[in-house]
Amino acid sequence: MQQKWIEMETTIDTVNWKGEPIKVENVKAFKDPQTGEILVYPSDVSKAEIKQISNELGIHPRDVATLLMLCVKPGNFTEGEVFFKYHLQKMIFYLWESTREVYLDSLTIDKIISAENGPVPENLNADLKRLEDCEIITIKSGVWEDEFGKEHTSKRILLTSKGKQIADEICKRLPEPFSQTALKVKQVIYPMNPTAVRHMVHKQFPEYKDTYVKNDIE
Repeated sequence: MQQKWIEMETTIDTVNWKGEPIKVENVKAFKDPQTGEILVYPSDVSKAEIKQISNELGIHPRDVATLLMLCVKPGNFTEGEVFFKYHLQKMIFYLWESTREVYLDSLTIDKIISAENGPVPENLNADLKRLEDCEIITIKSGVWEDEFGKEHTSKRILLTSKGKQIADEICKRLPEPFSQTALKVKQVIYPMNPTAVRHMVHKQFPEYKDTYVKNDIE
């Protein structure tokens, strides 16, 4: 009778996306109890590398996606901020959709839940409060007008000088495809108002039509 592979953790000597040698610890692996052979999936090496980066920077692995979105700068928009929280919520959702199949969930992203204001990261409010308490971001109020001229107040999210240093390090150390994907997502969503975002999600992800019934204006 063939024995099952035993799940374990191992250390891998590999290279980062720049070709520089790195040692990645706590990589999920499987060991054949008879031969001692160890099996490692590339996506698990990538997950462990990103977790290791976040640990070294003193942040939660979920924060990588948030800070990445704040760091990338599309066109003439200001680096280090997101107008507004509804932008950030949908940016993280689209980053998740854009990376989870190609990169096999190697980028840790918060659980996406279906709410009245669309697909949103489940723990983003708590994560933003923690990042603000750690002086990595600042949360302010910003006023904007909808397509009917009505004013709304939403949350602006900005990197502090400490946060910018961390975010710059993330952009520098993450494999470049993640930053490029984040930039493309931000280029599309950042200029859009809540109604346009909702219609886009409905068109591209019709499974959210029945639940995404209110504009996300946080």
